[in-house]
Amino acid sequence: MFLRRCAFGCFWIVLGLFALNHPENAARAVRAIFTGLALLADGLSRLVSAF
Repeated sequence: MFLRRCAFGCFWIVLGLFALNHPENAARAVRAIFTGLALLADGLSRLVSAF
């Protein structure tokens, strides 16, 4: 459990440092992630509505 908490903290620290050092790349990555999630949600809604 301790290692999981440490990994979670390190993840957010690295993510924050990446966003501070490379704001354009971070914005592009966030946009790509949200676009992918939106496409996934759209695909799942089409699949569910087909049946």
